[in-house]
Amino acid sequence: MAQSTTPNPKNVTIRGRLSFPRFTHKEAVASNQKSNFPKADPNDVAPEFNLLIEQAQLDKLKDHIRDVFLPYVEEQFAKKEKRDALDPKVVKKILAKLDADDYEAVAPHLPMKEISEKNAEAAPECVASVKIVGSKGADITLKARVENEQQLLVPDPDILSYPVLKPLAETVFQMYAGAYVAATLNLYAFFQSASVNGISAGANTAVYLGNLEGERFGGGVEVNEDDIFMD
Repeated sequence: MAQSTTPNPKNVTIRGRLSFPRFTHKEAVASNQKSNFPKADPNDVAPEFNLLIEQAQLDKLKDHIRDVFLPYVEEQFAKKEKRDALDPKVVKKILAKLDADDYEAVAPHLPMKEISEKNAEAAPECVASVKIVGSKGADITLKARVENEQQLLVPDPDILSYPVLKPLAETVFQMYAGAYVAATLNLYAFFQSASVNGISAGANTAVYLGNLEGERFGGGVEVNEDDIFMD
């Protein structure tokens, strides 16, 4: 595996369709309380969301892990660093899982997971789900890619060219299951035990893509105004 010239080997940006988001710490704590093994300290709970990704985005993520992140991980291990360091034997197992498209929830773990039947029906173009975790005790920042002035709630004369990134609350957009969202992942390598090790993905910001329109998951029908006003 060749060494990378990427400024930060931990970072890669992907896009996909939003699924099962818990963007706020409050939402994450409420969900944690319903889990089989809840965390006792709310400050240990982190928000999270999932992106359903198409083959091209999956290939991009796999290539980055294989060709950029894992060489960095091996270098960390060789330097006897504790952070992001994995034994070459674990790295070899990760490479085997990547080559086999094996995303089973056993060690070594990967951020990619098999897509559920429900999500496969809603987004048949997607081939995998990526779990993305935010920072403990904090909310995930929501932004939007704005293509023109009409996508802003209040026109901003200081914007001279588009597209731009703006806080989601300043735009006409809302996050919803099925929307196209981008995130710059921060990859982490971890080793707690022989059965708990691998790679996870984190992000502090989710970006609604205002240049792409995704159908809302879970059905829902637009109002038929002709029928509503029919006598």
